[in-house]
Amino acid sequence: MRFVIAIVLFVVAFVSIGLGVAQRTVLQGPDHLTASVDVSGGAPFTVIDGAALNAHPGAQLVEIGGSGSAPVFMAYGRTDDIRAWLNGSRAAEVGYDAESGELVAGELAAQDGGDAEDPGDEPSSPATPAPTETTAADAATTDADPAAGTDATTGTEADPESSPAGSDLWIQEFAGEGTLVRKVNVPGDVSVLIASDGTAAAPAKLSVTWPLDNSTPWSGPLIVAGIGALLLGLIALIWALVHARRRHGPRRKTPKMPKAPRPAQLKPAPRRAAITDGAESRGRRRAFVALPLVLVGALALSACTADGQIATTPSPTGTEAPVAEVDPPVVTKQQFTRIVSRVADVVADADAAGDATLAATRLGGPALELRAANYTARAADSAIAALPAFPDGEVRLVLPQQQRDWPRAVFAAIDSSDGAEYGLMFVQESPRAQYQVQYLVRLTQSVPEVAPIELGASRYPTDTKLLAFPPSQLSTEYGDVLIKGETSAFAAHFDLSDDFLNEKLGATYKDTRRANQTNAIFEYADVASEASPVALAANDTGAIVVVEVREAETVRPAETGAAINPKGAVKALSQKQTTSKGITATYAVQILFYVPPVTATDQKVRVLGFADGLVAASEVP
Repeated sequence: MRFVIAIVLFVVAFVSIGLGVAQRTVLQGPDHLTASVDVSGGAPFTVIDGAALNAHPGAQLVEIGGSGSAPVFMAYGRTDDIRAWLNGSRAAEVGYDAESGELVAGELAAQDGGDAEDPGDEPSSPATPAPTETTAADAATTDADPAAGTDATTGTEADPESSPAGSDLWIQEFAGEGTLVRKVNVPGDVSVLIASDGTAAAPAKLSVTWPLDNSTPWSGPLIVAGIGALLLGLIALIWALVHARRRHGPRRKTPKMPKAPRPAQLKPAPRRAAITDGAESRGRRRAFVALPLVLVGALALSACTADGQIATTPSPTGTEAPVAEVDPPVVTKQQFTRIVSRVADVVADADAAGDATLAATRLGGPALELRAANYTARAADSAIAALPAFPDGEVRLVLPQQQRDWPRAVFAAIDSSDGAEYGLMFVQESPRAQYQVQYLVRLTQSVPEVAPIELGASRYPTDTKLLAFPPSQLSTEYGDVLIKGETSAFAAHFDLSDDFLNEKLGATYKDTRRANQTNAIFEYADVASEASPVALAANDTGAIVVVEVREAETVRPAETGAAINPKGAVKALSQKQTTSKGITATYAVQILFYVPPVTATDQKVRVLGFADGLVAASEVP
């Protein structure tokens, strides 16, 4: 028997070790799956749809084969953004055929650009946004051989007519020559855009490779178990051999004598009645104990449904209330970091050259007008101080708009090397336009709590009734306060107790200026601004709002025959050394407000930051 046990253990050991080794060799499957396609038709753009990229789980290795040393461009971004950028352009679309396991190419259906959402429409969900699933776009990886292509995110401006390179819509982009290989990990709502230079035909050879799980979790345990069985078999074999050796030795045993017979003993007959009564009594006791157990079991079973589930009372409310769909944020953290870097580089170059045309590629609205006026003034008089440099520090806060259409807005708070913190409002007018900084203010108070970048915020229309005061009225009302002070009819709408802007440019400052210049007459008037306010929701359903206030200061001689001698930037922009008529200087003030919700107890508007400067000057007609 001992030899049989040893043989069985040896068989088990050999079978277990053999299966473990076979799983790692002849029985192990492939570690990847590749699908490819040749795109014909000569379209300048090709889109690999996000559904095709996610046809199999795992990161996607995209390989693009061009011809010779022709340029190859690849970018990935939100599918809606790619289709919006391609609207009106010829493009091929690559999908996945589940039956054949291959990629298939066809013509991208014409896109209906539609009308951009009117910012004046009331947002459907202006209240504090509910948490939603975080997009995985920021988690996309770009791990590949550097020799396969070079990163194309260093800031070349996109040609709005053809080239997709440098567009702010892309989460990431790459460029190479001949062949480009990149590993990405994108969700289903993100697609890949492929091109050559935006004019020539896009590369024709495409393939996508997914990793396959060919791990052998049972291989190790089988090999270990086999080794264990082998050791036990050796022990059993040694035991059997020792036992067999002992059986072949001398056997000397003393014979046993037979035992003497024992005399019979008489025993009284058993009492049958007593035994019967005891058995019946024990039976009754067992039945008495078993009965509650049976009842408990029956009650437990009666509380269960036929499929073993605990019975429950159906909900009286019926179906669940539908959850409103929330638009995604317009940028990701990775995407916006690259945008800020590009804007900073362009503005720095424009400041160095005093080039307003270059600055206009990344600045717009009040921010561009103020810088362009400073360039003009400094060109006439280099002694005039330059505006503060574009903030180059840490991006502390990013609040993107929740939006699928255009225009789009993003607010950011950025540190600067001068120790100040700035608030910037970026606006993108159309899919092929770049983000431009339209407002750039120095913060004087803390920005209220806002949603994280992964969620974003809704944008209020300028005439909303959900805020204490509509954003469209703030410029006029606060401009009146700056001129009239507490006598203004709108002074009660604003918190003037900690308002550094009002202290610097308000009615008290104007009165002091008049008192110090007795030989001149000062007049102040509001000037209508053409800049559009932008309002993004805060967590308390209030809003951070940027507006522009324009103010005209007219200085005339107090006496007939006297003259006014302008100085500094006013002299440079008016190009007047002296005038007897007077000078009108127009100042623009960019202001960041916090506007509380209409339901707030304290409904006073607070100034969070501002930037002011001269934008025009001329002789009084």
